[in-house]
Amino acid sequence: MLNTTRLSDGLPTLEEAAKYRVVLELPPNQRDAAARVLVARQRREQAPGRRTWEAKDALLPPPDGLIAVLDSKGDLWRSVPGTDEWRHVPRPGPASNQGTTGPLPWREFLQTHAPASEPPDEWAQQRTDVMDSLRAAREELNRLLADAADGPRAGTGAPSVAETDEDDDDLLDRAKRWAAHLTGAADRLHAAVNAAELLHDEVITELARAFSDARLSESRVTRGPNGGVSIRLSPSDADLLAGMMAVSATLLPMNLQHVGLKPHGWFSGPRSTTMHLSDDGGRLLTKLLRGHRS
Repeated sequence: MLNTTRLSDGLPTLEEAAKYRVVLELPPNQRDAAARVLVARQRREQAPGRRTWEAKDALLPPPDGLIAVLDSKGDLWRSVPGTDEWRHVPRPGPASNQGTTGPLPWREFLQTHAPASEPPDEWAQQRTDVMDSLRAAREELNRLLADAADGPRAGTGAPSVAETDEDDDDLLDRAKRWAAHLTGAADRLHAAVNAAELLHDEVITELARAFSDARLSESRVTRGPNGGVSIRLSPSDADLLAGMMAVSATLLPMNLQHVGLKPHGWFSGPRSTTMHLSDDGGRLLTKLLRGHRS
């Protein structure tokens, strides 16, 4: 299951570029195109190892082997197997806020949602590790079943995994062998899943859902470049969050320390407040937001 929050992990977005002075100084009918070009350029500069496609690239054939991209908003899109279409992966929150975008062919997708960029490099490796662990677990189970089926009672119609009249010691030995093999396979699978933060990042997913439920709809929760929780608040959402936490909106991150949140970095500006939390801080904020709603 892919993480359904935004995975932009700090990549520039169209929403941010649309507020730049160099864009706002242009005639209104030119701003959107200029902002998209600017985002594409910034993404290539910031993440040169990750491919980025613009609307003009719609004339080229779709890239082979690509299964996921981040659109101009930082939202995730997945390829539809066996087709040239791409589908939007909804973010956590009320369905009414998700829109009704259906699958789009690659060319139409780029014309509407470019620039589009590859997810972080770690994503592909994490996904591969999970798939390899799943295959290994299945092979281990198949091997155990095959060994049982080849036993002395196989083909007689009697149970082959565990015989009803089997010696107690033999039965316990068989159970211990199965437990050891299956535990090892399960441990390897758990390790792969736990390492795959981008496949399913529970901290980010739950915090993003808590923000949405609390009607902090102009905010963005992502996994920051340093691996921590990154929260970008609009001025209105910063005021709402400050009210919920009973603190001053001025230097909001610093004042949140009185409720146990200790941001390890923040930036407060006229257009947004960005703060960075540890995973424990993200879980605590999720709990506080849900407690406020209840």
